Amino acid sequence: MIRLFFTVTILFAPGTRLFSQPLPTVIKTQAIDMGRALINNDLPTFQQYLHPEVIKQAGGAEKMKMMSDSAIAIFKQFGGSIKRISYGNPSEIIHFKKEMQATLPQTTYITTSFADIELESTLIAISQDKGKHWYFTDSQLYNTESMKQKMPSLSPDLVIPPPIKPRMIPKEK
Repeated sequence: MIRLFFTVTILFAPGTRLFSQPLPTVIKTQAIDMGRALINNDLPTFQQYLHPEVIKQAGGAEKMKMMSDSAIAIFKQFGGSIKRISYGNPSEIIHFKKEMQATLPQTTYITTSFADIELESTLIAISQDKGKHWYFTDSQLYNTESMKQKMPSLSPDLVIPPPIKPRMIPKEK
């Protein structure tokens, strides 16, 4: 009876990952939440998933919000909208400088008045709290060397695939 008590206590103890989601599932779930926020123009939720360094380099959260609002308004004026975003599976998680890091393939499907566009990119996923919350940075924003200079905490072992040229399907008039 005592053995059963200790076994149950250990299995259900706070911080035990046995019955919580595996980290790759947490990464993908949070990326999906971020993508849904982008599609729905929910910028506060979207920004919760942006790495603080990216927000800082943009001039802060308020300036980034203004730039995002302007970009979205212009995009919509030209008939643009994000139809959906899909995600592949995360890479192996690397532990480096008190962070967990991985990459995650992302495909964004955009429609405009002149073409449908499919953008494949790689997100860099970073957790500073042992995998509870993940920040994401799209590697398309920078080339690999620039990315590693702007985010020096990135592991040299993190493999960031080269960018893929967008696929564009022109619309017939």
